[in-house]
Amino acid sequence: MAASSARGLALVDALAVTALSALVSATAIPVVAGAMEHERATAGAHYLAAWLKQAQLEALRRGTSVAVRIGTDPEQGETQMFVDRNGNGVLVREIEQGIDAPLRPVDRLASHAHGVAFRVNQPVPDVGGNGTLGTGSDPVRIGRSSLVSFSPTGSATAGTLYVGAARGPQFAVRILGSTGRVRVLRFDAGTGTWQP
Repeated sequence: MAASSARGLALVDALAVTALSALVSATAIPVVAGAMEHERATAGAHYLAAWLKQAQLEALRRGTSVAVRIGTDPEQGETQMFVDRNGNGVLVREIEQGIDAPLRPVDRLASHAHGVAFRVNQPVPDVGGNGTLGTGSDPVRIGRSSLVSFSPTGSATAGTLYVGAARGPQFAVRILGSTGRVRVLRFDAGTGTWQP
């Protein structure tokens, strides 16, 4: 009788431990998933900034304009680097005509950070000071062009590229025109401000 009572107690203990483990797992999974989205978005924004800086270095090294073309579907996060071959800057029509040549194959943000693309995933103030951007707003803010161009003197197309996963933190990659400086900013929802 004592042996059967001990077995019953062990079964109750095992059920309690199993229930507690399930509760802890259910609580931890969203936290881990949120941390992974944060890390992926961070990696995607910094990868894009490094890609733009590479284009700037190529322009300085080659002594001619180099541009990063943003794909027509921002959700794909596609970019491609082109070099000016006739001295008038990189132009979309000359890319289409084969005059301005690709320096690198098409690249996708999602290849380096799963689920990350050009997107505005929450209402944020526009980094450029032009009001508020709603969820789903155009994430490519470089004027009417699809090109971020870098000149051989170091200047660049001014603008902002918004990057993020479907949820989680919002990042902005800011290009300063006169200096060509590229900065990564993260939106702090708590303060409602952009932070370096």
